[in-house]
Amino acid sequence: MNTAYEYFNRELFSGILPPLLITIQRHKGAYGFFSGERFANAANPEEVTDEIALNPVHFATRKPTKVLSTLAHEMTHLWQHHFGTPPRKGYHDREWAAKMKGIGLIPTDTGELDGKETGQRMSHVIAEDGRFA
Repeated sequence: MNTAYEYFNRELFSGILPPLLITIQRHKGAYGFFSGERFANAANPEEVTDEIALNPVHFATRKPTKVLSTLAHEMTHLWQHHFGTPPRKGYHDREWAAKMKGIGLIPTDTGELDGKETGQRMSHVIAEDGRFA
């Protein structure tokens, strides 16, 4: 996952995203989640890092491309946290949706192309001709 993160950072985000921790956690109802400034350094509590958590329950039932697209989806939250205007907790706004489309993921609240692009619980579709693909 770290290798995929480095690749997507370079290819989809021009290498601007900071290092972070990728964790594997079960979280009912989610393929993954982003948490900004989640971990502090015990030796220096002012030094913090972000987290992207991926849910391993879905690794066996989803194609690797779909699992990796979840990583890129969460990286878009990381981008917005550091370089955009983060919305209220858990909300996927227009800024996030625009960045998702820019990296080749189409935001949708239904998991289908006809879904709304913003909302509290969101998924995405991989654009056939998009940068992620």
